[in-house]
Amino acid sequence: MRLSESLKKNIMESSAGRVLNKFKIKARRDAFFFEDILAEYVKECEDAGYENELQEIGKKWMNLVIQQTLPSVFKKTPMFFLNNILKKLWTNLGLIDDIKATKDRNIIKIDTKNEALTRSIGKNTLIIGSYIGILNVLFGSEVKVLKITQTKKQCEYFFRIENKPYQYIRCKEKDLYNKLNERKDSEGYTLRDALKKGIIQLDQDNKIFFRGKRLIVGEPTLSHLISNSGIMIEKLPFISYNYFNSLVKKDTSNEEKLFLIKVLIQVMGWGNMKIIESGGSINISIKGIKES
Repeated sequence: MRLSESLKKNIMESSAGRVLNKFKIKARRDAFFFEDILAEYVKECEDAGYENELQEIGKKWMNLVIQQTLPSVFKKTPMFFLNNILKKLWTNLGLIDDIKATKDRNIIKIDTKNEALTRSIGKNTLIIGSYIGILNVLFGSEVKVLKITQTKKQCEYFFRIENKPYQYIRCKEKDLYNKLNERKDSEGYTLRDALKKGIIQLDQDNKIFFRGKRLIVGEPTLSHLISNSGIMIEKLPFISYNYFNSLVKKDTSNEEKLFLIKVLIQVMGWGNMKIIESGGSINISIKGIKES
């Protein structure tokens, strides 16, 4: 089901500061990312030689997500999961145009079209790690990268499933994890409101935009892993400044800018923001940002 239909049918549920995705295997919280900011961050890390670190972040990200959401039945049918469930989830969210996986003995080949981030920057070791993390959990084994071909339009990945049990990453208990992803209503702008008012746009190809720039939806766990890694975090303010500098009019007042920030934080699912201006200082508090 497409993102637009999911919103209409309340399968993707939105409240102020929160987006709950109910067409996933288990209803859970999502958040929107500015694709260009995340892609540029990945490129900066790649250029600085942090490919291995990015791959490890992607691996941990999908290890944690798949562990928490994957019913045990799919471990018995991993190829069905990749070619049906995962494909449906990612295409519904506009993260990818197509994905196809094949298996020849212990060799897994994954072909994709128009991957998020990769479609902007080409080389992308974060997504390589993500596939490793998915395969780790599906097959319960370590995975070795054999060959990778990445272009902006399509990619080809070859992995070998090793005869070595995978040591799972410790994560939150499922009951706690599910509780953190429960719906919590609060006042303020929602994703649905933002779409109605044109603050955010959804095109006919199921892609979502802010002022012509693509947004992507995903597990907020990624932001925590990037933050905890500390890798080139100092670059993010400059990347973000350059991103918004071309999108915000020069004569926009400070009040309007702060209101836009508040609306974006809330409709994109990052929590409820409160802003207080006093004596030339700006105090910002966000509730709910750590609940993913």
